[in-house]
Amino acid sequence: MKIRREDLKQLRAAAASGLIMAALGVAAIAVADHYLGLASKARDAAKAQRSAAQERVSKVFEEEREIRESLVFYQTMQRQGMLGPENRLDWIDAIAKIKSDRKLFEIKYNIEAQKPLDYPGLVSTKPNDFLVSRMRLDMLLLHEEDLLNFLSDLRSVGRFHVSVRSCNMTRIERGAGTPGLYPRLRSECQIDLITVRENKTT
Repeated sequence: MKIRREDLKQLRAAAASGLIMAALGVAAIAVADHYLGLASKARDAAKAQRSAAQERVSKVFEEEREIRESLVFYQTMQRQGMLGPENRLDWIDAIAKIKSDRKLFEIKYNIEAQKPLDYPGLVSTKPNDFLVSRMRLDMLLLHEEDLLNFLSDLRSVGRFHVSVRSCNMTRIERGAGTPGLYPRLRSECQIDLITVRENKTT
């Protein structure tokens, strides 16, 4: 079969058209990928902005909640007479009265010097300072309720806030058939007595 010159021209034209169409297809894919990448980046940027905005809003709500809780805590301490300098005689009298009223066994304690409250995350704001006197408590108990009643009574005194940091309880071994009531447990606790000092400005 003989191919004429006109047929060759048509074939070359068709091949050229095919190459052009292929090139246009590749270009279209490249352009689509480019815009898809831009759209993806824009979407990620929008997500990041929304996340940052939500985080800022959450932080504001958290700060407001902490302020409200601090105010409630301060107002409660104010109502209960916890403001002002520590009065160790009041504390000693309160412990002695609880021991007598509850008919408790031996109570030994040591109250350290007062210092600024050092709880993690707590920042003292002027004009008020939170202060703590740490008490090491050693009690002989008939049963666990003796300690719980003591702490409850100590809290009800109201002139300081009682925060129990730790308590360790051990059993006291006695010989079988020991007559009468005797302590069966020993508790060793660290307790914070917290007050508020008002720094009045003139």
